[in-house]
Amino acid sequence: MVNRILKILLLIALIMMAFTSNGCLGSKEAKQIEIDQGDFSVYEFSVPEGKFTNSSTFFLYTNKTVRAIHTVVDAPRLEVVLLKDISGVKSEKGPGIDNLVIIGNTGSSTVFSNINQFSNVSHNVSYYESSRNKNIHFEFADTINGYVAYTYSVEQGLFYHILSRNETVNVVLPQGYDTGNIIFGSPKPKPDTRQLDDQNRMWLIWDNPNPNHQFIHVKYYKSSLPTIMGFVGLVLLVASLVTTIYFKNEIRKLRKKREIIDKDKDN
Repeated sequence: MVNRILKILLLIALIMMAFTSNGCLGSKEAKQIEIDQGDFSVYEFSVPEGKFTNSSTFFLYTNKTVRAIHTVVDAPRLEVVLLKDISGVKSEKGPGIDNLVIIGNTGSSTVFSNINQFSNVSHNVSYYESSRNKNIHFEFADTINGYVAYTYSVEQGLFYHILSRNETVNVVLPQGYDTGNIIFGSPKPKPDTRQLDDQNRMWLIWDNPNPNHQFIHVKYYKSSLPTIMGFVGLVLLVASLVTTIYFKNEIRKLRKKREIIDKDKDN
C-alpha cells in the first residue's frame, strides 16, 4: 500500500515537471509579438525641466485602468514586469497591455523643451511569462531618449509595481482618492513626497527606490471613506451605550420588583 502511494506521488511529480518544462506553468522563452500603435493623445506626457532622467509614472483611474509612462535615457531597450493577476484577467493570453506609444529622440542631448522634439520610434516587442509575472521587452531601432507608454488593468484599490531599474516612480491616484490610513491601506515603502496637482489628484513620488526596495505597493481608497467609517463607528458606539444603559435600567427595575414581591411574601 505504501509503495503504491509513493508511485502515485512520483507520477504526479513527473507530470508537474513535464508541464513546467513545456511552458504550461510558465515559459521563459521570449516570443515576439505585435501590438498596434496607440493613441498619443490619451497620455499625459510632460517634458521635465532640466536634464531628462529615468522615471515611471502610473496614472490610476476608477475604471481599473492604469496608464503607464516610462521615460528612458540613452537606452536601446526597456524591460517592464507586470504581475499576472494585475496585468488583466487571469486567463488572458499575451502581455496584457494595449494602446502602446513609443516616441523618442535619437540625438545626444538630454535636455528638451517640448514634446514635439520626440517622434515615433521603430521597435520590437517580446515577452515571456514566469509563474507569477509577465516580462515585456521593448527593443528600439536606435538608442533613444524618450517615452514608452501603454495601458493595462489592475484590481480596484490596489497597485503593485515591480522595480527593475534605477528611476523616479510616480503613482497618481484617481481624483478624490487617498492613501496612508493605517486601517484602510498605506503605500509601501513610504513615498518621499506627497502632493496634490491642479486636478486635485494625489501624487506619490519615490526617488530612486531601487535597489533598496524590490517593489512599490499602494492601497488606496476614497478620501471620504475614513470620515464615513468614523461617523458609522461613532453611531454604533452611541447605539451601544444607549442599549447598555437601557438594559441596565430594565435590570434595575426588575430587581426592585423582585424585592417588592419578596417583601410581600415575607409579610
